[in-house]
Amino acid sequence: MVSSKLLALGLLNSLSALAAPVGGVDGASPNVTSPEAFAKRDFFYVGGSYYFNETLNGTLAVDQMYVEKLTPSCGVKQPYPLVFFHGQGPTGVNWLNTPDGRAGWATYFLNLGYEVYITETVGVGRSASNDFVDYPQAVGATVELAEAAFSAPEKALLYPQAALHTQWPGPGTKGDPIFDQFFATLLPIPTNNTRLQYAMQVAGCALLDIIGPSYLISHSAGTVYPFLLSDKCPDLVVGAVNVEPYNTPFQIYIPETKTNDWGLSEIPVTYEPPVVNPATDLQKVTVGTTTPERYSCILQADPPKKLVNAAKVPVLVLLAEASIHQGWDYCVVDYMRQAGISVNFTQLADIGIHGNAHFMFIEKNSDQIAGVVESWLQNPTTGE
Repeated sequence: MVSSKLLALGLLNSLSALAAPVGGVDGASPNVTSPEAFAKRDFFYVGGSYYFNETLNGTLAVDQMYVEKLTPSCGVKQPYPLVFFHGQGPTGVNWLNTPDGRAGWATYFLNLGYEVYITETVGVGRSASNDFVDYPQAVGATVELAEAAFSAPEKALLYPQAALHTQWPGPGTKGDPIFDQFFATLLPIPTNNTRLQYAMQVAGCALLDIIGPSYLISHSAGTVYPFLLSDKCPDLVVGAVNVEPYNTPFQIYIPETKTNDWGLSEIPVTYEPPVVNPATDLQKVTVGTTTPERYSCILQADPPKKLVNAAKVPVLVLLAEASIHQGWDYCVVDYMRQAGISVNFTQLADIGIHGNAHFMFIEKNSDQIAGVVESWLQNPTTGE
C-alpha cells in the first residue's frame, strides 16, 4: 500500500510540473504551463496588389506582408509600439519563444507593456507569394551552415572569434532537440532582393500609417527593411534596433558578392546631394585590410553624400562577441555615420555580455540582451 507521504510527494511533484513554465516543443502538452506572456492576438495583412496571371488565366495577390499584433494583457504602458523584422531564413516565430522553450523577446517586451507587431517578410512563411517568377526561392540554410555560423561556431572555427561562443542552449548540433527545433524554423528564401525590398518598403510604411510612430527591431538581413522605412516614412520611425545588420555597404562577404548598389540597399534611397546613378554618383573607397578577424570595408570617398531621410532616425546596432558578424558589421556602422545617421554601436563584450553568436536573441542570456535594448528604447542616445 502506498504511504500517505509518498502520495503527498507525488502530488507535489505533479503540481510542480504543472506550474513550471515550459515552452517550445516541450510546451506542446496540455499538462504544462507556457512561459509566454498573456496577450490579445490579432493578425492582418498590409501592402500587396492583385495581378492577372496569364498562365493560370486568373487573378492572384502578390507582395502582401503578414503582421501579427500582440497586445499585453497588463495593458499598453509604453508610448510607442515595437515592430519586429526577422532575418533571412527564419520567420517571425523566432521572436516568440526560444528553441529550448524559454520566453522570447516578444514576451519580454509585452511584460513591460509594449504593444508588439511581428512581421513576416514578403515571400516568406505566411507572406508567401504565388508569383514564382518574381519570387524565385533558394534554400535558406543547410545544417552544416547553421551549425558552423549560428549554433556551434566554436566547433567549426570558421573565424577566430568563434572560439568564444558559449551561450547556445545545448550542443548546437543536428540531433539535439533544441537545434532541431531551431533548424526547423529556417525556410526557403526569396532571391529577388530588388523586388523584395520594394515590396517590404511599401508594406512597412503602410503598417506604420495604420499603427503610428514605432520602434523597429530587426535581425541580420532583415535590418535593411527598417533602413528603407526610415528613408520612405522617417516621421513614423522613432528609432531602429539593428541586431547584427547584414545590409553591408556595396557587398556581402560570405560568399563575397557585389550588391547593395545604393550603399545599404538594392533600391533607391534619398541622398543629398542627390544620387541618380549610384554606379557613378556614389564614389567608393576601400578602407582597411582584410584579416582573419575582419574584412576591409567599401565606404564613400570624401566628401560623402548624406542619407538625409534616414538620418532623422537614431539607430542602435548590437554586435555579439563570438558572432561571424564581427568580421563586417563595423562597415555598416561606419557607412551610416559617414552618411549622417546617428548610431549607438554596442559591442556586447564591451558591456560585460560574453559568449554570444549571431542569434543572440534566442541564446541562454537573451533576456539580458533584451534589457540592453530596453535601456536604449527609453533613451535612444548615440553612445559615440
